[in-house]
Amino acid sequence: MTDEARERSRREIITTAFLVFLVTCAGSIAAFTFWLQDLTTAQVVLLGSGNRLSLLVTDGPARLLLATGDDPIEYENALTHVRPIFARRVDVLLIAGSGDTLLVPLAAHGDSHVRSATALAPLPRSAEADAIGAIPSFSSPQQIRLGPSIEVTVETALPFGADADADFPAWRATVKHGETRIVVLSDGAAASLFPPTSAPSVLAVSGADPAAAWDLSPAVAFVANSEMIGGPEMRAAFTASRRPPHWGYLVFPGEALRLNFVPGGVELPSEPAHDLSGAPSDVEIEPNPAELTRRIRRRVPTWPARTPP
Repeated sequence: MTDEARERSRREIITTAFLVFLVTCAGSIAAFTFWLQDLTTAQVVLLGSGNRLSLLVTDGPARLLLATGDDPIEYENALTHVRPIFARRVDVLLIAGSGDTLLVPLAAHGDSHVRSATALAPLPRSAEADAIGAIPSFSSPQQIRLGPSIEVTVETALPFGADADADFPAWRATVKHGETRIVVLSDGAAASLFPPTSAPSVLAVSGADPAAAWDLSPAVAFVANSEMIGGPEMRAAFTASRRPPHWGYLVFPGEALRLNFVPGGVELPSEPAHDLSGAPSDVEIEPNPAELTRRIRRRVPTWPARTPP
């Protein structure tokens, strides 16, 4: 090979390498921009954490995590789906549970990226609570302004006959974005312990007996822990209901369900939805094929308030 041919070959190799570098950089920037936009979207994410569902709320760069459950590994798997390695900060960690349901809070509390941690109520004595150590707790309902568009209200209540020293209270978290509300309950029985609120777009139940919450807090979509109810059971639970949810979701351990807030409502993923039928006629649900989502607009039904028994 002549010197001229070698020089030409060298220039071609350099040019090719440079073009590959540019394409790689452009792809990385595009992917990073997409991830960042998805990460900062105002949203609620339900995380499969074993026998409970944990809750991640994002508003721009601000993040609130309500941790509960007995399976730290599945919790970490679920969180990894929605929190990339370059955005691990948690501004507010809220802890709920007692005994083995504190295993997930214990893992979350040990995360060096957590800025502040508070228990929803004093933690009953247990090996897990001792491992968490001294931690401040709320003594009354709290409203947390997470970012420019989301407000989170957390409340606790002890069921009748419960022992405050041995039992962690039931809780309710209400995430408000404009006029849209997503309500998350600790378990089905918790619905009777709190005063009625404006009808939510989505009702999620973290723990046991999820269908029991429905009559006191109906919504358009219903989310439950797969460890507490199966698909056939969920459909059967609403067969005779006068006002069943239109969409039902089961969150499995290690999985994450995103509920993205949009102007005027909330978008729900289509693929894992169970069609429970019977959607109220005054609720508009629009298909969004581009993102495989359904949008529930703000015009939620104003059902009569129910007085807890």
